[in-house]
This record gives sequence, C-alpha cells and structure tokens, in this order.
Amino acid sequence: MVENRCYDSDCSDENCRNPEHYNYICFDPECEDTHCENPEHYNKKLLRDYQEKTDLSVYDHREEINYGEDVDINLCACPDCADDDDHDHDHSHSHDHDHHNHNHEHSHEEHHDHEHEHHHDHEHEHSHEEHHDHEHEHHHDHEHEHSHEEHHDHEHEHHHDHDHDHHGHDHNHDDVELSLCACPDCADDDDHDHGHDHGHDHAHGDGDLFAEGKPLLANRPIQIILASGILFVLGHVFEWLSFSPTIVTVTYMLGAIIAGYEIAILAYKSLVNRHTIGPAMLVCIACVASFIIGHPEEGAAVTFLYYIAEFLEDLAEERAKRSIKSLVEIAPDTARVKVGDKEEIRNVDEVDVGDIVIVKPGDKVPLDGEVIVGSSSINQASITGESVPVLKEVGDDVFSGTVNEDGYLEIRVTKAAKDSVISKIVTLVKRSQLNRSETETLVERVAKYYTPIMMIGALCVAFIPPLLFGQELVDWVYKALSLLVISCPCAFLISTPVGMVSAITSATRNGVIIKGSTYVEEMRNVKAVIFDKTGTLTEGKLVLSDVEVFDESYSKDDIVEIAASLEHQSSHPIAKAIVDYADEHNIIFDTIDEFKNVPGKGIIANINGEQFYAANESLIEGSDFDISRDEMNKYSGDGKTLIFVGNAEKVLGIITVSDKIRDNASDVIADLKNQGVQTVMLTGDNKRAAQSVANEIGIDYVYSNLMPEDKLNILDTIRNKFGDVAMVGDGINDAPALARSNIGIAMGAAGSDVAIETADIALMQDDISKLPYLFALSRKTMGIIKQNITIAILVKLLCVVLAVMGIITLMMSVGFGDLGLTIFVILNAFRIGMVKDPLF
Repeated sequence: MVENRCYDSDCSDENCRNPEHYNYICFDPECEDTHCENPEHYNKKLLRDYQEKTDLSVYDHREEINYGEDVDINLCACPDCADDDDHDHDHSHSHDHDHHNHNHEHSHEEHHDHEHEHHHDHEHEHSHEEHHDHEHEHHHDHEHEHSHEEHHDHEHEHHHDHDHDHHGHDHNHDDVELSLCACPDCADDDDHDHGHDHGHDHAHGDGDLFAEGKPLLANRPIQIILASGILFVLGHVFEWLSFSPTIVTVTYMLGAIIAGYEIAILAYKSLVNRHTIGPAMLVCIACVASFIIGHPEEGAAVTFLYYIAEFLEDLAEERAKRSIKSLVEIAPDTARVKVGDKEEIRNVDEVDVGDIVIVKPGDKVPLDGEVIVGSSSINQASITGESVPVLKEVGDDVFSGTVNEDGYLEIRVTKAAKDSVISKIVTLVKRSQLNRSETETLVERVAKYYTPIMMIGALCVAFIPPLLFGQELVDWVYKALSLLVISCPCAFLISTPVGMVSAITSATRNGVIIKGSTYVEEMRNVKAVIFDKTGTLTEGKLVLSDVEVFDESYSKDDIVEIAASLEHQSSHPIAKAIVDYADEHNIIFDTIDEFKNVPGKGIIANINGEQFYAANESLIEGSDFDISRDEMNKYSGDGKTLIFVGNAEKVLGIITVSDKIRDNASDVIADLKNQGVQTVMLTGDNKRAAQSVANEIGIDYVYSNLMPEDKLNILDTIRNKFGDVAMVGDGINDAPALARSNIGIAMGAAGSDVAIETADIALMQDDISKLPYLFALSRKTMGIIKQNITIAILVKLLCVVLAVMGIITLMMSVGFGDLGLTIFVILNAFRIGMVKDPLF
C-alpha cells in the first residue's frame, strides 16, 4: 500500500507531496518559516536527528510529590534573611530553579537554603537532576500557629512530629505560614536555630487576628488602633486649646508608646537577632527623632499610621491563610461506617481502606471511595469547580468533601483520609509558593537595595545641607525622617505575592490547581496550545461503530473475535472499545502467543499458530497489502478511527471506532484563537479522521499517525516556530509531552495522581473549558501586579521628591507612602478573585 502523506481530503494523489496539503509547520527545527513550503522539511527524520543532538531535558520538570511532607509556606523570600550568613538555619533553601530555562533565583539562596528532595520516578523519566535541582529535606513538621493579635510578633510553635498525618481531617493546618511581606521584621525570629527549637516570640499573641465569636472591640489590634488614635486626636485638641506643651507632648507620647510598643519589640529583635535594620527600626528612629526635634505630633502619627498599615498587611495575610485552610475544612471529621447491620460514627482517621461508609441525603462524602449501593446527585464544586451536580451510580468514584444532594449511598473507601484528593489539593496549593515567578524574585532583589539606598539618602539629606551650606539642621533632619519612613518597603514587597496568592486560591476554587506562581506568570506568554485528541478534545469513550469484511470466508463476528483476542491485554481506549463490543455480543476470545506490540501502530500475535494483526494505517502503509483508498476514506472522512485486521497474506477487514467530540471544544478553540493563541492537535489516528475532527472544532494544525516519541519532537518544533507552548492531555499517555512543554496542563486530575504530579496545572474536572479562564486569570493577575508595582514605585518616588522639597509632612509620608499604598495594593489584588470564565 502506498503511503498517503496528504491532509487534503479532496486530493486524489496517493503520493502527494504538495506542501499546501500539509500543516505548513515543517519538521525541521532549524527552519524559521512558519508556513514552510519546502517538501524536504516534512521528513520526520529531521525531528529524530534534532532530538538526538539536543539536550531537551531542561524542559522536563516532573516530580514525585510527597503528600506526607509538611510544606512551610512563606510567600516572601526574606531578602534580609538571605543576607544573614551567620544564622544556623537548618532549612537550606537553595532553589537553583532553572525552570523552563528561566533563572528563578529565589531570594532564599544564601540563607533559607531549602534542599527539596524530589524522589525521581524513573518510570516517568524524571530529569530533575539537571533541571529542577531541589532537594527538600524537611526533617520536621512545622505547626505554625500564626498569631496576629499582637501586631507582628508571631509566636510560631514548630512541633517535631515525625508521624504527623498531613491531611485536613485533623484540621491541623496551622502549619501554613504565610508572610506576605519580605521585610526582616516578618522573618522567622528564633535566635536562628531553625534546626530545632522554634521560639518565635513575635507580639501577635496566640490566636488569629480576629478571635471568633468576640466583638470587634475585644480584639487587641483594634484596641491599640483606637487607643492610639484617640490620644493622637486628643493631642491636637489640647494643642488647639493651648494646653501646656508638656501635657500635649505627654499625650502624643502615650499614643506613640501604645502603637509603637510592638513595633519597638520587632525593631529590637531584628537588630539583635538578625543584625539588620528593618522597617520597624526606621519607624522607631523617625518617631524618637520627631520628639527630639520638637515635632511630637509627627512621632505619634508615624507609629499610629505604620501600625495600621502593618495591621492591614496582617489582615491580608490572614485572609490568604484562611483561604487555603478553608479548602481542607470542607471535608467532614466523622463518617458513618457500616458494621454489619449497624452504623458507627468514627473519626475519618480511624476509617480503613475497604470499609463501607453510609452517606445520607445532605451529608458530605467523608472519604474518597467508590459507590457500591445507590445513586445520587453529588455537588462536586469543592473539588472540580462544577456548579451543576453530577449523577453518581454504582461503580463511580466520589471525593471527600463533596455533597450528597438527594439519594442514599454506600461507598467503599478507596483512600485513607490523609491521601484524599482534597488533602492533596491543599498540599499542592501550599507547595505552589516554592515555584516563585520571575516578577516576585525581581521585586525581592530590588527591595534588597532599595532600603539601604534610601537610608544613605536620608543621612545625606540630614547632614550635607547643614554642614556644607549652613542650612537649618532641624529642618533637614525632619526631611530626612520623611525619607526614612518612605524607605519602608513593605507595601512594595507585598504587591506581587498578595496577587499571586489571590490568583492561585481563586483558581483552586474553580477546579484548577496551579502548582506555582511562575505558571500564573508564564501562562500569559503561551503562544500555542497543543491538544491530545482522544480524551481531551473528544470524550475518550470510544465505541465500535462499523465492521467491514474483505474476505468472504470470515464473518463480522470472526473479525471482531480476532481483533478482541489480540487487543484484550491492552489498556488502550481503542482496544477497550473492541473488547467491550465483544463482551456485549458474547464473542469468546481466543488464546494468543508470540504477542508483539508495535508502539503507535498496532498488535501482532499468533492465534492457533497463524499470525494475525490489528493495526492502524501506519503499520500497513508501504506494505504489499492492496486496500482501496476510497474504502478507507469512506470511514475516515467521517472522523472514525480505522483498525485493520488481517493475517500474513492480506487484510481481512476493517473495524472502525468513533469518539464524541466534547460539546464545548469548538468554543474553547475559538476563544483561544481570538486571544492570538495557535492551536495544534496531535493524535495517533489516521490523517483523514484527525482532519475531520480538526475541521469540526476549528483546530489550526493537525499531526496524525504519530508514534509516541513523535509528540515530543513535534512539541519542540512548534515551540521553535511560535514560542512558549502549553500541552493539554490526560497526564498518563501524554506524560512525557506534558513534562517537556513550557506549561503542562492535565485534565481529570481528580482521579489521577500521575496527572497531578506530571503537569504544572491540573484541571480537576475532565473539561477543557477552563483553558480560556486560565489565560484570562494569568493576564488579569499580571496586569494587576504591574499596576501595584508601578503605583508603589511612583508614589514612593513622588513622596521622596515632595519630602526633600519640604512640601509634605512626616505624617503625610507615612500616610501616603506606606498606609495608602498598602490599602491600594491589597484592595487591587482582591479584584483577581473576580475573574470570570470567558465561556460562561
């Protein structure tokens, strides 16, 4: 049979070499012409040669995730900590994060050198040795109780609990340490012996920022703000009423002490324990100096306004922490376990795999499992983001934390509580902070130099004009104090992480797990999306549709019997469709021997001593078998996949299987193309069947009859032609391609650990409609982060100029340069959570 290279269904030339009938994306990685018309460039050998001579392992970013590992989330990279070489931190966080050829230089490199030890699964060809060189050595589990009641004085209790079950059902998720600010005052304060005894004694107290069930005024931060604010106002009133200057000064001083007490503690610990001058120290200097030079009202204003700004940062931090903790809290603590004819209420941790749990209408599913009795609509929004309940019947999988709407169910537990999907989601969201975006690391690097430069500038402003030009010392010291408080980098530093946390947690609630802020940033740079056809663009539920017999000595059942006998050991969807058909029609399998699987082509084996094969078009192309092209086109033109069944002498018949295209596939492709993203489909199916599907949904480029290794090479060719590439697949058959793409996106991850571990982004629902949402989320997030950074820089610079010119007061410097910026950054980041799915 002559090989047909053409994709044009109307072309009658079986040996067509017309470049207009190809995809125009040639196989030559050296060719820069997107619409190549050189026939010589369509030789697949060019791709294989390219693979052999190029080190492509730099793109491979798979990792095996240890879900029992306690991940210490820290949204900031503590630039002050990074410069503190004499600390004896046991966390060595040396992220040589050369991910996707980007140098993500985590600012923990010099100090927080965490060594992430990812165990490589050689079956999946993990290549982290060269690329993702993390060695996580978290030898102890941190139970961080981030208390915010006493401003910025965190009291973390790190308990060494090696048997800690890392899941949500014991609700022991206070180990989520979130620090939006990268200033040294927010850094771990434990006498720098991270290895063992963590004595973080920041002044936040032992509870959350706001104690539940208590009135607002019962919370210490509110009491401090009100007390300091009242005294600040009283000072102005006394001054207006011409009270004694001593009374006025004492009033302001009391207000400054109330708001500044905890700030002073932070400053002391930063100076003594970390030997750094942080924002708290700058505020203290400005406050004390204001009283000395005769501006007590400014001293009180500095501490009062700075405390409010830090309180708002803590509030944003608490909100981020709660958003992560709330994910796991959707899972119930107890389960109704069926014991004989009775029910027992047990803690979910005490329920074993294989036990049967009862879920009544309105109850939450307590553990992951399989329905064995009953049927019901299950609300899976907490896992997959689906708003419409899904019907679950006997044999279907259900997930912990989902809600049983109406029916009675008995479920056989398939996973322990600590291994449930919801617990894995929490781990992934917490681990997402390990993969930091380039923007975050850039901001942190800038912040390292920003504060020292501003401090030097303040000293110059304070003393150069008086010493060299005879200016008034008090006036220039006052202006220098304004520069000091303007140099506090907190609002600037939280501009990026608060946005990234908002994006990742918002995506999680929409059923999309993003495994790092770097992928939020990179998603907007994707120029082409590659789709696997079966199970991605189509539903993946293949059914046998036609049987065509070419040899009269065989019946249709005989052809199916041969094919099913050959295919029954295979897990491929096509094989399953044939075997299922045989089972339904009571067709008995024959025993086979000398079984041979030809990857990407088909199966050859002996039945009763005679050799048979079941294969696709690529196995018989170029052979002596005489098959009419019209006969093949009759089926493949309808989008059906052909399986040729034959023996050593001839083709005995054709079996066709068909797959339903996903209802929303056309809308997704149209939306991506409207955003300027190229769309590509890869499949092992024959050319005409592939082109039929592509034409129906509007795919730009199609590659068919592919061997498994071809997908990797074509991926690199497309990256060479268009730029960054995202690969969308099921995470199992597509694992190598997902791993090598700039961003790997796995579908149906709720039921697949492989998908979660292979991809950078996991769609919990088996639905590609979330792709437009991902692009929209990435662009919105990066747009807002750019706004935050730009406005923070501009406002700081404006305040510097106005302070040196004497136009704004010290109070205004703090109000606009710190408090005002903090409010803007936080409120602006909240807009990220309002991103809607473009398709709905």
